[in-house]
Amino acid sequence: MVAIYIVLLLALNGGLAGGLKLQIVWSGRVSAGSSTTFTCSSNCLRNCTYSWSLLGRTFNGSTLTWTPDGLHQSVALQCTGRKNIGHSSTTTVIMDIENPVSVQVSPAGAVPSLNLSVDLLCHVDGATPSTVVWYKDGQKMVWLDHMHLLHNATLHFDSLQPSDVGFYTCGAVLNKSWVFSLGYLLSGDTAWNVSISGPDKVFVGRLHTFTCLMTCTLNVDCTVRWPFEGGFPLGSYISVHEDQLLWIPIVPGTFQNLTCLVENVAAGRSAKATKMLEVIGAPLSGSLQLTGLSTLVLGLALLSVTY
Repeated sequence: MVAIYIVLLLALNGGLAGGLKLQIVWSGRVSAGSSTTFTCSSNCLRNCTYSWSLLGRTFNGSTLTWTPDGLHQSVALQCTGRKNIGHSSTTTVIMDIENPVSVQVSPAGAVPSLNLSVDLLCHVDGATPSTVVWYKDGQKMVWLDHMHLLHNATLHFDSLQPSDVGFYTCGAVLNKSWVFSLGYLLSGDTAWNVSISGPDKVFVGRLHTFTCLMTCTLNVDCTVRWPFEGGFPLGSYISVHEDQLLWIPIVPGTFQNLTCLVENVAAGRSAKATKMLEVIGAPLSGSLQLTGLSTLVLGLALLSVTY
């Protein structure tokens, strides 16, 4: 039986007498390249309208059908229900998205090294892609003499050069839609490079994803942590798991530094990257002015961290 996921979260902005209660309902797993229909329902029997907010876009209606493109590991989906003027409630669910497309080194387990050949495979779970495009550092590939495309899906390097080091992603057509991998950081036997992917400007009430990109192999020859050297991020949601940080900011007009530290304590090696973020937008309804002890208490109460 297909699982039905029902998420009932905190209603914001007040509601009708007794409360306007919302549910976001969908069936099965959310996967890139496959459409999913979401339904926003409530205890309102008539004369209610519904709107959705997803990735900065707004949609109207009680249902929303969406096909993820693979560019996001997690997204926040928000539904707002309204009955009459001044009566509304909002519910938000944070979804993890499965991605059947990935960049892999071929053969599996190979360690890319400078001046040696290496293959990057655009892998699609359970299928052989017929059409593939490659990107390096966010730009469509510029093919050089020592690069070749094999069997439509494999990027072959005759001899890996320092200029080839970078972040590679691929896109493939699945179910008539383009789906993009999360990418692979290709490096040779050079010093560790670390960077943080994600936006430089973040918006109040919206989920943002940041990933620590590194040229070492995570949990093999290095580990990663987020030390919050610039202070703890204030938000309605924050989650840290290995190389990924998710955050919904709540205080506009502020700046936040994120630091990713990659290290091998036994070998005495480390590298880090810092990214400054600007928080933009109006305060959420009912938000507090936070200072001193109240800031610390709220930060601890909202923290959701897993390692």
